[in-house]
Amino acid sequence: MANLFGLDATGNNAYVKATGAGSNADPFVIHNDAFTSSLKSAFVASGVSSDVIAAVASNKLRVMSMAITANSGCTVQFQSGASTDLTPPFHIAGEGNLTMSNPLGLFESNSGEKINAVLAGSADYTVMLTYREVAA
Repeated sequence: MANLFGLDATGNNAYVKATGAGSNADPFVIHNDAFTSSLKSAFVASGVSSDVIAAVASNKLRVMSMAITANSGCTVQFQSGASTDLTPPFHIAGEGNLTMSNPLGLFESNSGEKINAVLAGSADYTVMLTYREVAA
């Protein structure tokens, strides 16, 4: 993916991203950074703190939406690289759930770091994150 400086759809200066090789068979496709493209999903089902999204070198992981469920009361918090808090602890009631979404992103990891879920309490929980990789 190439990072370019160009014009957005309204003619304003903007940083944009291009995917493709720039050839006839695989032309560049331009994306404004505010436009959500190349979405990926990751999930974990566990009873302990766990990694959810593996690190990607030189990229941040921007979470666009999340869903958390748990079979008993607990808190789940997300961290970057197992050390930097990205969210507050989310309190999940027994047999409860939490869903959040934002087309511009909810939170993102530090460059080149994974996103992990930290569990407090004794519960089986499931986390699903929809995210995209953003060049740092």
